Amino acid sequence: MKDYKRKTVLQFYCVLLACFLTTSCTTVFDKAHGYRGPIVVTIETEDGSVPEFPFLIKSAYSESCGHSSCGIDFGYKYFKTAYANEPITFPRERLDLLQPNAYASIEFTVTHPNYHHRGFPRGFGPTDADDPIHITFTVKPFTEQMKKVAGWAEQGKVMMQNAAPDSNEHFNGKMQLWQERFNLGKTIKRHITVIKTFYLPHFSKRMQQRVIEKYQPIFRAWYYGVPETDCWNKMTCQEHILKPREAEYEGL
Repeated sequence: MKDYKRKTVLQFYCVLLACFLTTSCTTVFDKAHGYRGPIVVTIETEDGSVPEFPFLIKSAYSESCGHSSCGIDFGYKYFKTAYANEPITFPRERLDLLQPNAYASIEFTVTHPNYHHRGFPRGFGPTDADDPIHITFTVKPFTEQMKKVAGWAEQGKVMMQNAAPDSNEHFNGKMQLWQERFNLGKTIKRHITVIKTFYLPHFSKRMQQRVIEKYQPIFRAWYYGVPETDCWNKMTCQEHILKPREAEYEGL
């Protein structure tokens, strides 16, 4: 029995020594200790175009709370830039998981002046160190997002036209029209703010100036193309959306 134990211990240390000598310890031991990655991310555009400026990709791991993510970043925080169709590698890293072999929720937030700013959450299980995980995200032109919100407003308008003036359907359609027209302006303003405060600071002054020169007139046209200003109170919503914007375009 003692000989068996000695043999088992000897085998363990032989494996451990081999790991350190061959730099393969990660492959043998890390699978049960929370490692994720490397993760190779590729950004594709829905319209198939390759924009002049790169995408900014932020990664963040968040621990799960109950049935969904808490929304609190705990680790794996990286900022990387990549052009469309250009794979970019996020490194292999040991995450502080509650359960080592559990799926880890990592969200990649993609930002670009011409595309809709959004996050892409993905679950990652443990993998061997030599196995990169390839994922592709498809982003939508911001003009398509504008059309989507404008379409919701148009649905409200159609509801009004198809309902009796004193009916609940007519009232509901009117509320949807007003609210979604307001939301369209809010969406445009939020996009401009994100590019100004989140995207631009990650680039050189020269690159920032190039982005501003190209998108300043585009953003200005989007901003003034939707005149409504304030719809927090639905009783005065109609009054507001019929007025020109009260706030001047601040620009990038």
